Amino acid sequence: MRQKHWCGITTKIGTLLSGVFTIIATDLYLIFEQKQLRSSNCTEINQWNKTVTTLINQLLICWSPNIILFLSCITIIISCLLIYSVYAQICRGLVVYIIWIFFYETVNVVVQVLTNNDTGIAEVRAMRWFGLVSRIFMHCFWIFFVTTYAHIIYKSKAKGNIIFYNRRFSAGNGEFPRRKSKIINFPRHYND
Repeated sequence: MRQKHWCGITTKIGTLLSGVFTIIATDLYLIFEQKQLRSSNCTEINQWNKTVTTLINQLLICWSPNIILFLSCITIIISCLLIYSVYAQICRGLVVYIIWIFFYETVNVVVQVLTNNDTGIAEVRAMRWFGLVSRIFMHCFWIFFVTTYAHIIYKSKAKGNIIFYNRRFSAGNGEFPRRKSKIINFPRHYND
């Protein structure tokens, strides 16, 4: 089977690069966002004077460094699972990666929205949004390779699991009429 190429990359190599990109992007995200996430002030939580939504927002803002660190560690593990799944041709690992990336980026957008008000400098807010949006676009680009490769693996596994696909079964009593030979006249090679 001839592999498809997009942007000069096969689907298998694109899927491997997706895992490598996610590992590097997650590490860079943790390095660059560490100061912004740790700068939130969580000492003045007054539970009696606030509404439930304000308390939930304050709780998410205070726990955002821990949430991001936990999700980033899980993302690195799932990216390593993706790389192994490409090597072993396991379709489930690729599907888990696709689902996890959507969840991970959704949580990052929510944390970005909630912690964006704490940043006083407009340039820092713009850089944080630029980094998040560019990472999301790059994940969308690489997810295309992952889904295509998962589809290729699924189709190849499905073809391998079908046994006796073209075999005909009769509903009759089991007796099949003999086929007539396409050669009508057989020459006789013996002497009478």
